[in-house]
Amino acid sequence: MSMAISCQRQKAAPFVIGADISFVPQTESRGAYYKDVTGEEKAICLIMSDRHFNNIRLRLFVNPEAERGYSNDGFCGLEETVKMAKRVKDAGMDFTLDFHYSDTWADPDKQFKPSAWEGQTGEELENTLYEYTKMALNTFKEAGAAPDIIQIGNEISHGMVWPEGKVLDNATEENWAALMGLYNAGEKACREVLPEAKLMIHLALGGENILCREFLDKMNKYDAEYDIIGLSYYERWHETYNDLKTNLYDLSARYNKPVCVAEYGASKDNIKIINDIVRSVPNNMGYGTMAWEPTRVLFNREGQASEEIFSIYDNIYAQYSNPDSQPDVVQPFERTINIEKPVIGADISFVPQSEDRGATYSDNGEEKDVLEILKDHKFNWIRLRLFVDPDAENGYSRDGNGYCGLEKTLEMAKRVKAAGMKFLLDFHYSDTWADPGKQFKPSAWKDLHGSALEGKIYSYTNETVKRFIDEGVRPDMIQVGNEINNGMVWPQGKLPEGKEKVDSDEEMESFCVLLRCASAAVRAADPGITIMVHIACGGQNPESVAFFDKIISRDVKFDVIGQSYYPEYHGTLDELESNLNDLVVRYEKPIFVVEYHHNRKEVNDIVHNIPNGMGLGTFIWEPTSSRWGGLFNRDGSTNENMDIYPELYTNYTN
Repeated sequence: MSMAISCQRQKAAPFVIGADISFVPQTESRGAYYKDVTGEEKAICLIMSDRHFNNIRLRLFVNPEAERGYSNDGFCGLEETVKMAKRVKDAGMDFTLDFHYSDTWADPDKQFKPSAWEGQTGEELENTLYEYTKMALNTFKEAGAAPDIIQIGNEISHGMVWPEGKVLDNATEENWAALMGLYNAGEKACREVLPEAKLMIHLALGGENILCREFLDKMNKYDAEYDIIGLSYYERWHETYNDLKTNLYDLSARYNKPVCVAEYGASKDNIKIINDIVRSVPNNMGYGTMAWEPTRVLFNREGQASEEIFSIYDNIYAQYSNPDSQPDVVQPFERTINIEKPVIGADISFVPQSEDRGATYSDNGEEKDVLEILKDHKFNWIRLRLFVDPDAENGYSRDGNGYCGLEKTLEMAKRVKAAGMKFLLDFHYSDTWADPGKQFKPSAWKDLHGSALEGKIYSYTNETVKRFIDEGVRPDMIQVGNEINNGMVWPQGKLPEGKEKVDSDEEMESFCVLLRCASAAVRAADPGITIMVHIACGGQNPESVAFFDKIISRDVKFDVIGQSYYPEYHGTLDELESNLNDLVVRYEKPIFVVEYHHNRKEVNDIVHNIPNGMGLGTFIWEPTSSRWGGLFNRDGSTNENMDIYPELYTNYTN
């Protein structure tokens, strides 16, 4: 099929309003049934067809009855899927077949080789996949239920049929060649048996443009054909709606292929948003959408159809049926950084704890609020750290006072805002200190792994940011993790330590996914909040470059770089200056030294003098501590170290 013919066909086709309802035969076997909005019991395919669904996707496992397979009863196996496909066709809908090439679920976290294929590699494995695909398609064809769209693999952004077809961030060209050999074997079978069917490449990368392009460019390199670009989009894992929109617009234009959201979790809040985004793709290249297992949304527990939800789809169909009607979708949002220089900041997270123990603060003999003193000396930003549950058994504040927990941090943030200062929120993603030597998983998350942990990072971050906004203390900037050069939320987010990262071939994808979820959560709550990625490599350029090269290549979205600088750990001042100057040129991102204590004037001067005004400022760490920041004495009075800051501010603003 030539590209011209393929694209012409896509433009003429109606918008796909689709759903994956592969669970239905299983639930029906347990007594489930369905009723339309009038209360009449009716076949589910007819109900959906009557309400303008026009394509149903069904997943297919190789042998779900295998020892570690999906179903002892054969659900989602060939025989059961053929039966369901015939029901779809009889209801007048198109049918999308989703090959999982596994005995059970295949997704980015797992692509287990079918048990019957164990021990096979290389050409033998490709031939087996080809013969299986050909056999399955012929079975559907002979039953009068040939698929109209075929997915060669499910969510194969990390490959399929592992380990041979596995591709993570450390994939070699040999790994890519193996994956594409498997894909091309499936493609060959599809073209031979059903040459008119469209092939959809399915990636779980809704808003990750860099990663989509990496994968699709590899497909082009290995002559792997596809007709439609299909993406999964779940808000917790696949960036913001704006990222989805930006990605779809770019991919359709760049590869001249229709684009489809091949999976999304439908709700009354997102159905129209997601469908409108796809429909709005320029040049009629928005192919359609597929809601994933929406029966719980479309029907209640008694099987009664929801008039509210079905009406949303009715309205979408009516709107999209008019070729002159386009959804009202704003153009992709362009991120900007609006931070006034110079930032003279301080982390004073210890203050509430110290004040509860009787600490007071004074300047020139006059007792004042610590924030007033700092502001009088030209400090204009405050950083506050946040632990998940500091009162947990191994948490930071086991006395029950919740220091650096959500409620205490909200109280302190209100004081910061009342003082007219800007606020940086520092997520530690731990119940206690997180730094390069320790990134302990919060106790409440101890049983979470894989995508469950990724989803928790998203929901916790998103809900927390919204709470700050609702309380009237919107953070002006947020760190997604604290000193995370060795990763975060260990062990899933563990990275090679220090110099071991440089030229490392270890997998770092798991960490990058966690970081993407954290960033997306902030941007979904408020796209205008500046996002910082903070590492503790002040004077270590090779380690800094290895870290930022990796996260940028894995599509982590952030705005500014944060570095810690303690000379006992992070080198000389010359090394600090050299590293910061290199990073801003290399990545074209502004930079902060977001933790320091000694060499106060020198550190600030280095940041201020970074070329092109890319050094935005600094945050001194715990200035009220005579041991650390050292701007106050033990009795809480200011000392001569405080006096340099008004002078620095004057010099920098002139």
